[in-house]
Amino acid sequence: MRTKLLYIIGLWGCLSLFGCGDDDNLSPSDLDGDWYVLTDSEDPLDHLRYTVYQTYGIPVFYNDTIGSQNRGVDYTGLPIIYYEVLNPNYSIESSTEYAKYELSYDRETIIVGVEFIRDEVFPRLVSSKLYPRSFLLVNKLTLNASGSSSYQHEECAYRGMMTSCVSLVEEIGEMTDAEIKRMACEIAAEEYTTYLMENSYSLLETFLNVCRAEVTSVNLYALALTSSSTPPYVDDLEEYGFLSYNKETQYSVSSKRVTTVGERADVVDYVTEVLMEDDEAFETEYGSYEYVMKKYELMKTAMENLKAALK
Repeated sequence: MRTKLLYIIGLWGCLSLFGCGDDDNLSPSDLDGDWYVLTDSEDPLDHLRYTVYQTYGIPVFYNDTIGSQNRGVDYTGLPIIYYEVLNPNYSIESSTEYAKYELSYDRETIIVGVEFIRDEVFPRLVSSKLYPRSFLLVNKLTLNASGSSSYQHEECAYRGMMTSCVSLVEEIGEMTDAEIKRMACEIAAEEYTTYLMENSYSLLETFLNVCRAEVTSVNLYALALTSSSTPPYVDDLEEYGFLSYNKETQYSVSSKRVTTVGERADVVDYVTEVLMEDDEAFETEYGSYEYVMKKYELMKTAMENLKAALK
């Protein structure tokens, strides 16, 4: 038994030595390159993208196929080409097609879109911790886009794990200054909200508690309201402290049916308004709604605290 044990130990030692020798000759496969690194180009659009990347370290894409790689040949001798494709719907937990988009092929308007990201969006993000992994400029963006959904809606921005989609690229050049400012704030709000929800949720507690427990004893978030519900349907959701309704469910004034937004959408709405930095205009529109004004002030405080922590 002792002899057998010594034999096993000796064999294990030899195998370990051979294994270590193999490790010395290991080298990276280069099969997983960094697809998010941009290189300079003589092409005006791609050179502009490179300068933005040099400044912020974040790529702005206009094509969802962001790279390819030859990975040898298959058993028939045909080349194996791998394509890296941005997927705004990528998630560890789900493969549902929530966001659907149409690309733009108008390079002149795409240049305007890249300049918009550079001049209007990045300056509103006070820290690199708020940056997405990349931006993808698209012409049209539809959310809640699965084939079984009856309530799809178009938006200007969507934050995914792989990229943040920015829509309306072919319309930016024709927008007014006010429209450009609001769109930039809506895009930036997606980034702030993601950071707040994932890393600084405690800053939102007081804000969220207004609709969780203060307006009524019922948590109002993502709640279907009808004429017979508790609390009941109201024509103006601002009475309950909301700036918008859930676009992914039925909304009918005639049948008095609406669903309130969830917490994340509510945060996006208010962060957008805070980023607009126009207290007078906000009070003019919402000054008669007690809970809206209270939540606005609470979100201003939350954003001030977040920006201070990020500096």
